[in-house]
Amino acid sequence: MQNDLKYQVRSREIGDLVSMLRSGRLIISPYFQRNLVWRDAHKHDFIETILKGLPIPQIFLARGEIDLARMESFTCVVDGQQRLNAIREYVADKFSVHGRKFSALENDEKTAFIKYEVPVIDFDLDAGDERLKDVFKRLNRTFYSLSIIERIATEYSSSDFLLTARVLCGDISGPDAAVDEIEALPIIEDGLAPEESDLGDEPINDFLRDPGISVEKWQWLQQRAGGDFSRLLAERKIFSAYEFQRKTPLMFALNVLATISGGYYSRNDKIKTYLDDFNAEYPVADEVIDNLNLVAQIIDDFKLNEKSIWFNKANFFTMVCEIATDQNLSNIDKGETSKNLELFAVNPPREFQVAAREAVNNRPERILRADMFRGLVAYNQ
Repeated sequence: MQNDLKYQVRSREIGDLVSMLRSGRLIISPYFQRNLVWRDAHKHDFIETILKGLPIPQIFLARGEIDLARMESFTCVVDGQQRLNAIREYVADKFSVHGRKFSALENDEKTAFIKYEVPVIDFDLDAGDERLKDVFKRLNRTFYSLSIIERIATEYSSSDFLLTARVLCGDISGPDAAVDEIEALPIIEDGLAPEESDLGDEPINDFLRDPGISVEKWQWLQQRAGGDFSRLLAERKIFSAYEFQRKTPLMFALNVLATISGGYYSRNDKIKTYLDDFNAEYPVADEVIDNLNLVAQIIDDFKLNEKSIWFNKANFFTMVCEIATDQNLSNIDKGETSKNLELFAVNPPREFQVAAREAVNNRPERILRADMFRGLVAYNQ
């Protein structure tokens, strides 16, 4: 089959790329992208390479449809997100290289950095082109390749079931994502600082929203984001910052949704079934989100010690699923249940300890933990 994918190979100065970020025309985190995963050591090594004037790998960008009235277009990062973010953070003085931040460089060093030419491949692909996600997946099959959940998040990006899980784990980007990226660049002496930007008068960047998601659905997602369940995940530090970067909480939320719908299973075995079954519509989404936000409030009311074993990921999964499926949920005696949970945590039975430490995602271990948890729940008379 003939390949009609148009692209251009060229180089762009770092200053030009930063200017695009500043204006909101270049989006580092479009709807199909992974979260930022580079650690400080990777950022340092990459920036040091530029400072030494050595070559770096190509960055792949996709330019969307041109707004003929404005004679402008939006661009998103297809591959090179981590590299561009490192540049953005270094220019913003977020970290230093060999003890020197960008603002501490000599003028000639700053100029050399700004004028450094980055090899770029520009695709002509608008946000709705099916080839966009295919190119992204093909480019991410090597080092730091996509994890299972990152591949799922890309493949099922507009699935109603996945979107519900994204709401619950706090993985929905706000409508001001472009503004957030601009504001990440503070005022600095070299003139790369963001200028006043009137994004409110500009068209919506289609790369921020999967074209498979209707405007109405996107508005619903914005309204439902930021509930008690996502807050609990963040405040109780169930997951590390790195796990959030690799979308681990999203897989957790998907497993919670699948479990409260169909019972316990091993590992992630039922995820794709539910993603397929509820791809177009997940009719109980509002009901489930409300229920899990209520579960988060109940767990808050337990007032468990922040280092409690119940905030271990496996045990937390059990606690959430069991409370969410409790037919007598509204009648739980929170005070007595809390006492039972804390007393149990002092010296858990050996079989529970093993089930919370080894093969934690297997069905038998999940069921064992669930049975023991149910025995600790007290109800008002």
